[in-house]
Amino acid sequence: MAFAQGKFGIEYNPNPIDEESSGAGWLVAVIALAAVAVLAAAGVRRLISSAPDEPSPIDTPVAVPTATPVATNAPPRVEPPKPLPLPPGAERNRPRVAQNLLLKLEKAEAAHDVELAVSTIEQLRALPGEAVADLDNSLARRLGELNIRRLFVGKNRQWVKEVVVKRGDSATRIASENGSTLASLLKLNELPSADRLRIGQKLDVMDHPRFTIVVHRAAKYADLTLKGKFFKRYDIIAPVRAEEGNYETPARLRAFLAEKGIALAPADSAELDMLVPAKSSLLVSEL
Repeated sequence: MAFAQGKFGIEYNPNPIDEESSGAGWLVAVIALAAVAVLAAAGVRRLISSAPDEPSPIDTPVAVPTATPVATNAPPRVEPPKPLPLPPGAERNRPRVAQNLLLKLEKAEAAHDVELAVSTIEQLRALPGEAVADLDNSLARRLGELNIRRLFVGKNRQWVKEVVVKRGDSATRIASENGSTLASLLKLNELPSADRLRIGQKLDVMDHPRFTIVVHRAAKYADLTLKGKFFKRYDIIAPVRAEEGNYETPARLRAFLAEKGIALAPADSAELDMLVPAKSSLLVSEL
């Protein structure tokens, strides 16, 4: 480049060589700026990659509420009792009182409370109308099982009394004096025979039981009552030949039932023969 005296003083006067060198300078400057831009971009990328990742709205886990911890001294929750299994459709139109009694019976059975179970079944069977008519047969049979247990295991004192063997007593005489049977006395006391009594021995004996057998010809079952209350139900396995009416039982009940054409399972005949003393009532009904 050159400086010269001009109209307005010293002026700049470029020459061709300066113009070429100026063009080259601009090119170098552009390249340098591009390099700086590249380096700057690389730096920005490094800064972004080093920053912690922020979860996207899709990847953000949803907080699930946890159960509030229960205080250690809080009483445990008691589950409500489940109802007794009923036959299909048995729950229809069941009155609330019947539902409550069924739940009460279930709890009594679970607790092995025989007396409470018996009283609850009796209340259920005494309900008016059709409250538990569909369950009556099963309730009656369960009541019979419980009554046998009350008699021979619990020695229920409304039926059984205690006596003391005196001189001259025999098992047959004690049973007869109390209006009972020898077989029931032996079973109550778990005696293998009637010959092993001793003076002063305490025995349990049925206290003048008033048994009645009610035979239902059409329904084909026999109900045994004790002192006017239901005691147990037995199935009749063949058509009844006995005529409708009232009969007095002899000492050998099993043979009498066979004679009248009242056929029971052998175990049921033996049980009735053991329980029912002579001169009890047997009623044959057409129902």
